[in-house]
Amino acid sequence: MKDENGRSGPPGQPSNRNYDSRPIPDRLLAIFLAALVVALVLGYLFLNKLVDISSQEDCMLAHRKGCAASELPSDR
Repeated sequence: MKDENGRSGPPGQPSNRNYDSRPIPDRLLAIFLAALVVALVLGYLFLNKLVDISSQEDCMLAHRKGCAASELPSDR
């Protein structure tokens, strides 16, 4: 027995339809995952930069000398 929407089965229960297409296309999923990876990497780099600035600021506020980032001498 079909209802007014053309579905068969008891009223109030969803019909079992077979969907052939995926809800999200593969290309869109790949673009989303690539954007997520880029956002995570940029967030990590930004966070590291903030930590460096914060530690340098703490050093300067403590009136210590030599707060600049120290570079290791090269062997060449």
